[in-house]
Amino acid sequence: MRHKQKLNIVAFDSEVKVWQPRVVEVTESSLRNAWNWVNQLNCHGTTNTLEALQRAFRDTETKAVYLLTDGRPDHVRIVSFADQLSLPSLLGR
Repeated sequence: MRHKQKLNIVAFDSEVKVWQPRVVEVTESSLRNAWNWVNQLNCHGTTNTLEALQRAFRDTETKAVYLLTDGRPDHVRIVSFADQLSLPSLLGR
């Protein structure tokens, strides 16, 4: 990654966990810290994709999301029909 870019990591299974509260500048130190955080993650439970995307887009500085998952979204959440028709409303944008 080039400097002057920002990143954050949102891990998700049944629960959503974020590496940092907001996106941070890309530096050698932040990349090393992120790598260490990712290496300590354990996967279990359901795949709560929607909440992970909502959390990622909650940060107004988010420019892009790269979604990596080990399965289909299977975390139970009741979503209205109107929400199903509008992805931006689900993501809070």
